[in-house]
Parts: sequence; structure tokens; C-alpha cells
Amino acid sequence: MDERILTLREKAKLNGEPILRDESYKLLLKTVREKKPLSILEVGVNVGLSGISMLLESPNAKLTGIEIDEEKVQIAKENYKLFGVEDRAKILIGDASEILPLLTGTYDFIFLDGPKGHYYEYSQHLLPCLNVGGTLFADNVLFRGYVNGKVKTPHRFNTTKNSMLNFLDAVTKTQGYSTVIHDIEDGVSITEKLK
Repeated sequence: MDERILTLREKAKLNGEPILRDESYKLLLKTVREKKPLSILEVGVNVGLSGISMLLESPNAKLTGIEIDEEKVQIAKENYKLFGVEDRAKILIGDASEILPLLTGTYDFIFLDGPKGHYYEYSQHLLPCLNVGGTLFADNVLFRGYVNGKVKTPHRFNTTKNSMLNFLDAVTKTQGYSTVIHDIEDGVSITEKLK
């Protein structure tokens, strides 16, 4: 694991960036290492650290990212340059709800870490985008313990919780896909397209 990435991750945490938590991050890297994807889609680029990590773990991969915050896009691009992966990563700037329906490519690996209330909506576009044998890795699927009932859901989070329940239904019950849910940190689901 690249020490520079770990340093930047710690700095991002101190700045309050919503980056992938440590155990989930290790699971992401382990999954990418095992799958060795050639094409990666990242929904929610933030400052680019997860994308860089995936590209370093899978040296032949190319990454397409989606990010709505233009300031974050600039930082991500600088970080891509810093790690020498800028020629393997491109970012589509805008709202994933508008971009995903327009995507025409397919991917070996999708990392979903965007707005939690949109996961179900996104899944309708992401599942068909997966190549056979491809993996959809989604963070925050247990959303603060609300989704699995460990914590009582405040009224203002009901919509997000329901979207996440619908997302988990979609990835666990759609034929041709196999999903494992990891009850670590804020919850991770790993979905594989079987056929």
C-alpha cells in the first residue's frame, strides 16, 4: 500500500472529506487486487484517492469517474498527476443521475460511493453496465445502522434508508447477480454479475 496515499487519506479525514473508511478501503483494495479489472467506473470521485488506489492495485486498468463538485475534480486531477495515473483516469463532471443513463460502455468493476439517497436509482443503470464476472462494490449500504435496524432511523433519513433498502433488494434479488453484504463500518455490498 502506497504510504503517500495513506498520508493523503489522513489529511482528507482531517479536512472532513467523506472518504472511504479504513476497513472498507482495505476491502476495496483486496477486491480490486483479486478481480484485476481492466475498466473501472467510480461514482463519486471526491479528491481521487480511491480511484488512484484502484489504479495502483490494477496497473492495466482505466478509470472513468463521475463527480459533481468541480473544485473536487480539480484536486482529483492534481492527485492523479502526482501518482502518474492521469493518462488512465478521466472524470465526467456533473450529476450521476444525468450521466449514468447516457453511459454506453461496460465495466469490469464499479465503485459506488455517491449520494446515498440515489443508490437504488443508480442501480438501474449500473447493473446492466457490468460485464459478466464484473463487480459492483457499494459503500455505506447499511447507512449508520438505520438500514439493518441497529439504530432507530430519524424521520429525516427515512427516504435515504428506503432507497438503500430498495438498492439492496435490487442487488440481492435480481437474477444473474450474487451479492455479499459486509457488516463493517457503514456497510459494504459486493455484487458479482454471474451471467
